[in-house]
Amino acid sequence: MPNEEVRIVNQLAEIAKVVDVLDAFGRGNGLSERVRHDMSVAVDEIISNIIHHSHRDGASHEITVRMNLVADELHVQIVDDGVAFDPVSHDAPRPSGSVAERALGGLGLHLVKSLMDDVCYYRLGDSNHLTLIKKTTGPASVSGGRSALRLSVTIEDGISIVGISGRFDSSIAREIKERLTQLIGAGTKRILLNLYGLEYISSAGFWSLLAISRELEARQGCLVLYGIGDEVKRLFDVSGFAGMFKICPTRELGLGVLRESAN
Repeated sequence: MPNEEVRIVNQLAEIAKVVDVLDAFGRGNGLSERVRHDMSVAVDEIISNIIHHSHRDGASHEITVRMNLVADELHVQIVDDGVAFDPVSHDAPRPSGSVAERALGGLGLHLVKSLMDDVCYYRLGDSNHLTLIKKTTGPASVSGGRSALRLSVTIEDGISIVGISGRFDSSIAREIKERLTQLIGAGTKRILLNLYGLEYISSAGFWSLLAISRELEARQGCLVLYGIGDEVKRLFDVSGFAGMFKICPTRELGLGVLRESAN
């Protein structure tokens, strides 16, 4: 039975290490891109939640992640010594509301339950044991690997065209939000976000985009997205965020929307 284990400390920057190992494990065992993608998002959400909420003493704590292939399923068990929390027993409704109305929180758990085939939890001694289960049936796709997030900015007709590629995960979401906020602070009111090379986006990434959209709206500005791939589009749909943003299929259409918004 193929298996892998990785141990990290409770720091957001450590999540990328787990996702890298998970992706390599999946590719090495011929798992499809869909399986690797969905499990990466779910693992990101759970570990991020542990880091933010499970430990309250400010000390360093270890988080163990175990990966196993069991029959036609990928099992990933996450163990931490934080406060007891059973995500299985908590409702995770699909977020709704407008950009102005939507409240923070709850999206990560909603994504996990939507993307996984099963989620199991038990408390043993002082540790939480959470297992994410994803069926592995389907065509394999083992080409390529995951890449770190990259951000580029160009200006055209007074519009900031921002390209984001790689993983928009919990470890980088704050930095991206800060860089986009700096653009707005420097006078940018119209942003065209190119997500063509985006591999996945976590709930932290969604909240960062929501915050930027709110800030632009408060300044009578506008945010438009384009170049969203099929897997990332599925996350927008599952999360309920697809209807929250102006999304265009091409760069030209996105520029057109932003030019019109300035009139």
